[in-house]
Amino acid sequence: RGEDGTAIFSMSDQKDVALEIQVTNLPSDPAEPQRDGDDAHEALLSASFPPELPYSALRPYEPRTPLEKPVLCLSNPNGSRVECELGNPMKRGAQVHFYLILSTLGITLQTTELAVELALSTISEQPGLEVQVARARVVLELPLAVSGVALPPQLFFGGEVRGESAVRRERQVGSEITFQVTVSLRGQSLRALGSAFLTLLWPLELPNGKWLLYPLELQLETSPGHRVPCSPPANPLRLALVPLGAALQ
Repeated sequence: RGEDGTAIFSMSDQKDVALEIQVTNLPSDPAEPQRDGDDAHEALLSASFPPELPYSALRPYEPRTPLEKPVLCLSNPNGSRVECELGNPMKRGAQVHFYLILSTLGITLQTTELAVELALSTISEQPGLEVQVARARVVLELPLAVSGVALPPQLFFGGEVRGESAVRRERQVGSEITFQVTVSLRGQSLRALGSAFLTLLWPLELPNGKWLLYPLELQLETSPGHRVPCSPPANPLRLALVPLGAALQ
């Protein structure tokens, strides 16, 4: 929980979340139980869910200890509302404990809070039944993984040394090396990753300001065949690049 007592929902790769429900029909004053606490006829729990967290299923609190009469929950087609029959009647002194399973597939990086409204009703006399709101702040923990490989794995420096002003073409900057960096998301895939950034650092120059690894090309491939440019752009000297498949002169 946060400092203000609000529950914090930390999501990584789980597909569902359980909302614990406990309903009791106990006397309002345990010291004088004879004053009230009658059977509650047609006891019903109605729950409304945000579109990011629709209803998925019902689970008993203690699977090995079946209820005297199982709770029956019926939802609308999109799972935004569910009604659960708690008993007809729900006996005096009864306690009903179960879980509502909610799907997290609609949660995105823009989801900051979740609120579920719970309302009890009965045809028996029961003053003071108010809608209860279960709130939770959302913290997303994306299980991102970064891996990289250098091709070729070994590079030997050699050849003619040229000053920057004398370099005009790609082949004049030395041997080529390609760094392939892969960012992957393990577990559940969100509908949107929002503004995700990858920062790469490499030995760009020597202490005297001379080039060490000159960036000829930087590309991000978001899907097979779909590439987008990176920032800042590569090839700051605007050297003439060798077209793919062309023979070196």
